[in-house]
Parts: sequence; C-alpha cells; structure tokens
Amino acid sequence: MTMSASPLQVVANARLLFFQPQHPGSREPVIVARHVLDVFIAQQRLISNNTNGPGVDTGDILCEGYICRAAVLDAKRPYAWDFLDASQPWQGIGVRGIYQPPDLTDPDTGITTTPPATTCFAPCDGLCWLGDLSGLQSPGLLPPQPRAELLGLSLLLVGQAYGSGGIGALVQPQLGEKVVLALKPNRVLVISPGDTLSVIAERYGTTVQTLRKENPELATYETIVTVVGDTLNLLAGRHGTTVDTLRNLNPQLLRADGHLVLEGDTLAVLAELYDTTRPTLREYNLPDLDRYPGAEQLPLGLVVNVPAIRPSSELDPGQDLVVPAIRPSTLLPAGGWIRLPKLRGVSVTDDLWDVDPTLEQPTPDPDPDPTSPLVGFSSINL
Repeated sequence: MTMSASPLQVVANARLLFFQPQHPGSREPVIVARHVLDVFIAQQRLISNNTNGPGVDTGDILCEGYICRAAVLDAKRPYAWDFLDASQPWQGIGVRGIYQPPDLTDPDTGITTTPPATTCFAPCDGLCWLGDLSGLQSPGLLPPQPRAELLGLSLLLVGQAYGSGGIGALVQPQLGEKVVLALKPNRVLVISPGDTLSVIAERYGTTVQTLRKENPELATYETIVTVVGDTLNLLAGRHGTTVDTLRNLNPQLLRADGHLVLEGDTLAVLAELYDTTRPTLREYNLPDLDRYPGAEQLPLGLVVNVPAIRPSSELDPGQDLVVPAIRPSTLLPAGGWIRLPKLRGVSVTDDLWDVDPTLEQPTPDPDPDPTSPLVGFSSINL
C-alpha cells in the first residue's frame, strides 16, 4: 500500500480500464482519455434473462466494490498492455482520476480558454483484468497467470452514498468511491498470429464494421487516390466499411447545392431518389431533420444535403478520398487485444437452414389405435 491508495489497496483484486468518451451516450464515441483503477470487488449475482437491461446482458456477472486508486492515461495507447503497467501516474486516493481537456483558442478573437476538468461517469465501457496485482510488471504486459481472467466491462454506478450520518459518514472516506460493475466474459480477445478483422469477424459471427465500432482505437484513416473503375460500393468492400461511412469521411461526396424541397418530397422519397437511407439523410441534416418522420412532407423551400454520387456510379480517377487505414485483411499485432461485441445467440430457426430437403426424413410412427389396451404404456423389449 502507498500514500496514493486507500487502505483497501492491500486486498485489491482487479485492475479496470475505462474509456472516457467526449460526449457520453454518443452513437459514434470519440475517446478523450483512459482511466485505470485498482479496485476491490465482490461478485453479487449472475445476470439472467429476467434481470438483463441497458448495459447488462444475460450471462454477465454483477459485481460491487470500491476504488482503491486511479490514474488517467492518454486516449491513444502506446502499446497494448500499458494499463497493466505496475507503475502508473496515480492521482486519486479512493476516487476517480481527473482529466483536463486541452485549452481551446477562438480562431476569430485569439482568446484561449481552459475547459473544466472532467472524469469518467456511468455508463462507461472498458476492460477488467482479474488477477494477482502483485504480479504486474513495468513495462506492462499480460502476466502469465493461468487463473487470471480478462473480461469486458460496463460501469453501471459510481460514487454511490453509503448512507447519511453515523457509520456511513465515517467509513466512506476510508473505503473510497463505490462502483457497481457488469463483467462480461468472452468479450476480450487476445490476438493470435494471423488474426485479421475479417478472420475475427467470421469466427465470432459479426462484421468488420462492428469490430471497428467496439474498438475506436482501430479507427485510423489514410488518404487514397481513386483509379478507373472505383465506386463507393467497391471501396466500401475493399476497406471493410460502409458507403455511408465513406460519405461521412468525405464531405465532397455531398451535393454542393443540396436538394430544394418541393411539394411531395419526404425523407422516404429523397432516400429512394438518391439511393440512400432515411437515417443517413437525417445524419447529413442535423439538427433540422434529426427526428423528422420519414413519410411526412418536408418544409417547402428547405435545402437538404443529399449524396452527390450513387454507390454504383464510377468515381472520377485521381480523386483524394479518406478511407479506414486498417483493412479487413490487415494483420493485427499478435499478443495485443481487441474487444468483441455481444455474441449473437443461435435460435431454433437458425438450425433449420442446415436441414437438407433432398434427404429422406424418417417416417414417424403411426398413432396407436385408441381402442388398444396398450395405449398409455411404453414399449417393452421382450
């Protein structure tokens, strides 16, 4: 135990890594900081079909505990296991660490302001390493502890009160902030040699795009130059992304003059006209059309941003486009880690696709004669 930790550090049994988004709850989160916490936690119960909910899936393990110490790291990880480094810039004694956003300078006035400091709040996602913290080393690596476990994690509650007055007021400063967590088994994969996004996506029944969404650090980009025959459909498949993502990364693919709304124009009509979707049109036209009904007449005279190029139309050769840098076939660094989405359950109807209709199916036994005295008795081998 050190002066930078609560008295519970001697019994801490897990190290947590949380990703702090710039805007909590955003559909496309931008990670601004990573929070490392040593905690003492205890299992409460296994989540069932009757107790699941937002951030908590069937099969998750609900745990409660206390923060012992905390540190804040840069959003970009310099190497895979830096959060397991025994030496961290600890700053919080039993409380979450503080992240200070960089100063902002107004381009018009030149005035610089300092944004308020923040920290991670629930709900928040991350990783949990359950193991012997005394075995951690510097620099950080995945310790060779066979009984240790690496899990996904959702922070459900943090900083809950212990009760007003009395013993609660006395123990709260000693124990640190309380945390309620949902541990998610089989949601963190240690990358093996030969693993790529497409290999992992096929192995776990997901998509490359979903893996990128679960792992914002994979969202690195590069600029390519289009060649003869390139289309948005072709580039989306080549780089393991979607046409809508390419359009979002490249604003020049929108019509410069937009679409002037006329009588009869609705989001559904424009989506069909420009070979796109209603959610995409809403996203292109925030905040005006954020929740606009798809079948309702749009305001006359409104200029709507729409795609300039259809997904199947050839792009002009020599055009600069921003695309994801990590392709589906790019080898991922072995020994690192990647987060997996919630594993898709298999329903009974999925198995029906494996039934070969050309094979002769066994003929069921005929119903017994209801007048037979043997009805209701099992068959007996004599």
